[in-house]
Amino acid sequence: MAKKVVRKVSFISKFFSKFLVCVVLLLGCLIALKASPSLREGLYKYVFKDSFSFAQVNAVYEKLFGSSLPLTGSEQTALVSSSKIEYDDSTAYKDGVQLSVDENYVIPVIKSGIVVFTGEKEGYGNTVIIQQGDGVEVWYANIKEIKVSMYDYLKAGDILGEVNGNKMYLVFTKEGEILDYKKYI
Repeated sequence: MAKKVVRKVSFISKFFSKFLVCVVLLLGCLIALKASPSLREGLYKYVFKDSFSFAQVNAVYEKLFGSSLPLTGSEQTALVSSSKIEYDDSTAYKDGVQLSVDENYVIPVIKSGIVVFTGEKEGYGNTVIIQQGDGVEVWYANIKEIKVSMYDYLKAGDILGEVNGNKMYLVFTKEGEILDYKKYI
């Protein structure tokens, strides 16, 4: 009985501490933005017009404070696989690479990040774009049925869905520039 009370108090104090830190940071930011119009304009430009990486913010927060969700101790199940993509052949395709994979291959996430796009892309089919913590955005394309949603945080090895047929497309970009896929697969 005493252990349950200690765990409950520990959980409440951790949650309260995280909440208090968030409130103090939010209020400090709001006061600074209200006091300085140039800071407000610069922040607006950086977040809405430049490439702002929410995945990097999430990685720093988890490193400093742990999980952003207070219920990290609860059991959660997720489909996971090796984060290495297994393919037979690769050829350049549009801005990225076309991989020959097994029929209905299950697509793993290469590196942790936040889903910033799900939907149809012309020439690629169903596509999921994941913004990784290092600022690289990876397009996973030609997916039969997408199993993730916008703003999901995915870890390396999590499953995106199955390939439609036996061709999978990958594109790697950073700050709007197309990157050489050979460095990443």
